[in-house]
Amino acid sequence: MLLYALAKFVAYSLWCYLGLRLLAQRETLFSALKFGALRWFIGLAFGIAAGISLGAISPQSVTALYFGVYVPLRIIEWSILGVLIARESLESGSIARNRVAWLWVIGGVAVSFATDLLSPEGMEGRFCVGRCLC
Repeated sequence: MLLYALAKFVAYSLWCYLGLRLLAQRETLFSALKFGALRWFIGLAFGIAAGISLGAISPQSVTALYFGVYVPLRIIEWSILGVLIARESLESGSIARNRVAWLWVIGGVAVSFATDLLSPEGMEGRFCVGRCLC
């Protein structure tokens, strides 16, 4: 679990570094680590909330739940980060009309799913529904 948490933090920090470069035309390692940590904690909070609200999960519905719950959740999480990163360089912090920002958000969702492979469940070839760090 520690490897999984650390992998999420590193991946999120690297993706935030790219976001700082693309969306704010400024990138520093400290800012990337700060936003990576913020994204990690947002994911932890959303992951706990998802785990509590999902309750017991039947094996038949794991795949549908995994993608049905985590895709929209992660779009929200990465959009929050996109707004925070770009708030000074985009009109009123709005990323809604910015194609690069949306591509970055979608890439962030992919990063989140890719790092789930390092979860204890992912290492066993299963989906980590209700126990993921979003």
